[in-house]
Amino acid sequence: MPPAPRRPDRYTIFVLPFGITYTVVILSGAVSQSHRDTAESKDPCIFLYCPPPRSRLPQNPLLPNRKLRELYALIERCRGLERNQARRQPRTVAREALLAATTMQLLPGDLLLAEPGDRTAVALAPKPKSATPTPSTALPAPRLALAAAMAHGLQAAGAEGLVLAFTRAGATEPGWAAALDWAHSAKLPLLLACSDATGGKANRAAKEPRLDWLQMQRLAKKLRLPVFAVDGEDAVAVYRVMQESVMRARAGGGPAVFWAVLSPQRPARAHLPLARLQSYLAARHIPLRR
Repeated sequence: MPPAPRRPDRYTIFVLPFGITYTVVILSGAVSQSHRDTAESKDPCIFLYCPPPRSRLPQNPLLPNRKLRELYALIERCRGLERNQARRQPRTVAREALLAATTMQLLPGDLLLAEPGDRTAVALAPKPKSATPTPSTALPAPRLALAAAMAHGLQAAGAEGLVLAFTRAGATEPGWAAALDWAHSAKLPLLLACSDATGGKANRAAKEPRLDWLQMQRLAKKLRLPVFAVDGEDAVAVYRVMQESVMRARAGGGPAVFWAVLSPQRPARAHLPLARLQSYLAARHIPLRR
């Protein structure tokens, strides 16, 4: 007996608005009861799983995608510089987010004052407008008084530049309170970036004046000085604090201090600044390379 002629293939397509990838599955069995009104029971069915369109968040005009990629690349560079410096001076904290997010907003003509022996910060100093070397290298104490004097020189010359000074909580900084008092009263373009890896422990037995959070709070309350506490391992947070401080200083608003809190010990790889920024970019579907 000859085989029955094969009936033409019929397909019923059901588009399901969920799933992870575009997948086509052909089933030759029966169709579910809810779809019998649109297909016969023995028709093969194609279920097309369509993921929802990838939602692209609008770019932040204050921190566009281009700047985020630039920040990521600079953090990678800072990691390399820190590795080279660790051979001479071991470091246990992750400073790359603080260094990258602050120095990338400096312009030619701005001045950077690093701590003694900090080769990484010196390497990130902005290029001078002229061939004359700028005092971006570390200077002897009292450092913050010299930083205020440098800012005063820029102000007197009518330049639009500013001074960025790096220091550490617990470091010996003679005259730091007087320097900030002068900078605040004269509206000097001085920014102080203080990294704090002390875990909130202050050295009460120190005889020389040292920077600590409690003393900085008292001075800020007395002078109404802008002091911003920020997660020093969050590159985006540091960038935004630095951005606001830079705009204020260039507009003649005076100095600002950002207190960057760091882990006392270098965090695990998943919590390093580079990994945290990478997760931030991935959540917003921002490619690292353009």
